[in-house]
Amino acid sequence: MAVIHPFNSYLNLPQFTHQKSATISRRKPNSRPLIACSTSNHTNVLLFDAAKHTVDTYLQSGMVVGLGSGTASSLAIEYLGQKLRVGLLKDIVGIPTSDRIASEAEKAGIPLHQYQDSSQIDFAFNDADIMEEGSLNVVIGRQRLQGEESIIEEKKILDAAENLIIMVTEKQFKTAVEGSIPVLVKSVSWMDTAEEIDDLFVGDAEVWRRPSIGHADPTGGNFPLVTREGHNILDVIFTTPIPNLAEVAKLLDSIDGVACHGIITKTPCTAVIATGSGLRVIETSNTGSI
Repeated sequence: MAVIHPFNSYLNLPQFTHQKSATISRRKPNSRPLIACSTSNHTNVLLFDAAKHTVDTYLQSGMVVGLGSGTASSLAIEYLGQKLRVGLLKDIVGIPTSDRIASEAEKAGIPLHQYQDSSQIDFAFNDADIMEEGSLNVVIGRQRLQGEESIIEEKKILDAAENLIIMVTEKQFKTAVEGSIPVLVKSVSWMDTAEEIDDLFVGDAEVWRRPSIGHADPTGGNFPLVTREGHNILDVIFTTPIPNLAEVAKLLDSIDGVACHGIITKTPCTAVIATGSGLRVIETSNTGSI
């Protein structure tokens, strides 16, 4: 059963501990943030509040932090840099999920290390395209990749983190997940893999190869996207609600030609959901229960 608890003060940095059961919290947006949010976009204002709460509540001095991608993550990086500059946090090391995020973190003054397979990450934050309400499983990678962004690298860093925070808007928090799931496949055999995925979800999804430029079509056009690892991206577009993201992830993992996909099923995980009336925070336990 969910337990309601009050939020901690923004400048009080408690120890992050795993919960044995889900915890749901709510609070109203702080009217006087440490740094101002310059955007006039209402959604970004809400995401800034989620970013600020994430940094203030979960980050402590001395942590190694996975720096995710997306609007809220960029705002969290900017805010984290501000706290480092004024001395409210010290000895933070960031591990960026892409070159673009590394550039943002460097501008914010965050010391960086590159991810290695042996890297130990205390905490990571990230945006998501959509989140499944019942499990807090998420989909990333629906947007066109920029520069040297990599779904594979992003997932490795998020999976390596001891604690993971996902920041989304209320509209992205869904009981029934719909739309596309990006699937990275070997370029040389992409069509065989696409046909196998199509057979797997026959009647429920369409499979289109993502283009690097121009409009999408089933084959990816004349210029299909090739990731930095040399993979094509298939967008598996579900035409009906997905009943279980974790089950879809298992099915995709069972296909030989699939190198990676955009579904994250990590536990424990904390969702920070930006709503018009404040923040809603939901935590999973070590067993993944809500």
